[in-house]
Amino acid sequence: MPRLTQAQQAQRRARILDAAELCFAETGFHRTTMQDICRKAGVSAGAVYVYFDSKEDLIDGIVARNREDLARDLGAVAASPNLLEGLHGALHSCVLEKPPHHIALFVEMVAESHRNARVAAAMATCDCAVSGMLADLMTRAQAQGQIAPGIDARALAEILTLIGDGMMLRQHGGLTFDVARTVPALLDMVGSYMTRGGAAQELATAVSGAGATEMTRAAE
Repeated sequence: MPRLTQAQQAQRRARILDAAELCFAETGFHRTTMQDICRKAGVSAGAVYVYFDSKEDLIDGIVARNREDLARDLGAVAASPNLLEGLHGALHSCVLEKPPHHIALFVEMVAESHRNARVAAAMATCDCAVSGMLADLMTRAQAQGQIAPGIDARALAEILTLIGDGMMLRQHGGLTFDVARTVPALLDMVGSYMTRGGAAQELATAVSGAGATEMTRAAE
């Protein structure tokens, strides 16, 4: 039997990962077997084990591929002359235009990370890498004058990550929201914070201080 070319091997590996994503999303990590993934991918068990030793290994592959996709999307944001327009595009490609099984898979992996140390490590590594890329992007935008000097670029990156994760979770299980109305309002809020960060931070500090004062009074 002729050996597969590198391009053919890459295609087969991608097909196996696609099959694993569908299986994990449809039946869950624990109920899915390697045989299920073989059938979904249309390959033999031997072919799967050439690339992946276990379901955890498949998760590593899925997470690594997602990280590459996110890096590409953030690269498009960095190349955009307008940061908010770039973020709008990234929000759609990274969250709003994801097929339903990708949303279900995200929820499944978050749940599994609480039970499986290897899955947790894979997701934490990906999250750290993406947060770092996003923080670097925000820092460069700040140097270009698109973000107020007083903004904490890493905190802003974490806020954007939380927004994306929250929208992903919101789309699971029929929890929908009005994209046409919500996304522009959300980006307007983010834009206001980025350009008037000092005032927003002062307000947040004041609110936090008032809350602490009320708690102290209640305790007395």
